Amino acid sequence: MTPNELLIWLSARGEGSWPQFRGAIETLDLANSSTDETEDAQLSLQQRVRFNLERLGHVEFDTPGFEDRWRVVPPALAVCDHGQEAMAVFCGARTPRLLESIERAARGLLLERTAVTDCPDIIRIHVPQSHSLEELAQRAGIRCQLDAPAALLSHLPRADSLAGSKAEDLPAAGKDWDVKQFVIEKKRMKWQSITLREANAPRAQGLFCFTRFQIPHYFLREGSRTVRVPGAIGKYWILNQSRRRVLRYARKEQQLAVPAIFRPPILTERAIVLCSGFPPSLTSVRGRRWLKYEEVPEEIAGMVAEVLRQDLL
Repeated sequence: MTPNELLIWLSARGEGSWPQFRGAIETLDLANSSTDETEDAQLSLQQRVRFNLERLGHVEFDTPGFEDRWRVVPPALAVCDHGQEAMAVFCGARTPRLLESIERAARGLLLERTAVTDCPDIIRIHVPQSHSLEELAQRAGIRCQLDAPAALLSHLPRADSLAGSKAEDLPAAGKDWDVKQFVIEKKRMKWQSITLREANAPRAQGLFCFTRFQIPHYFLREGSRTVRVPGAIGKYWILNQSRRRVLRYARKEQQLAVPAIFRPPILTERAIVLCSGFPPSLTSVRGRRWLKYEEVPEEIAGMVAEVLRQDLL
């Protein structure tokens, strides 16, 4: 079975639990689909497929009020304005009938369907003006979100804000915990192993990762306050406090790059990915691994920098 068939299966179910998703991956036998060319090559197959489904806006995982579960997003065209043209990415649920409907509605337009590792096919539609995409969506009976990257970024909280984060103490006892602290040094940024006792020391500050049964839990401690946060948000909070800047933007190529260890939070990354429809590529420069996102308009790159509280270098 392929990632395309997986998305059709998920769409038929609508929602479910993480064990059901993991079981589907194992049943569909996608184990040979990974390559070393992606930044997620060292992650489990379930996590690689999950991240790609999230990046492309197909499936939501572990959202507030829906913890430890997944649900498929309603089908939609996510539109990005590229100046001389508008481009839409087909996101959300898929069925064979809906795919046929999209292809019929797009006749006379430039429709691309590209296979990508560990990901359902990327379906993109190019038109001179966005109103053609609205008409296409109406004919196909699906939603159309204009300026999707900008619309998403405009509703995201800034990385230096912990508003809405849940106060929760660090685990202080128990076996099988693998504990690490995120450390920013002069030339290196890494996870450093520490003991459970060291993490709970009164003076211990910063971002901590507690892993048990292959499930990571991230905590951010500032002064006497400890909150639970997504790992990526915690990293950018630490970067902001340290006044470190990691975003790179090549205006001529419209390429946004970030060190692989600082992959943006999932919704921020989704906005970046929807500019092109493709997950980031991985390159190595002077021993550092970088994620590179293509076809990112300068306006969107600026909004990403604002959300992450970074400067574009």
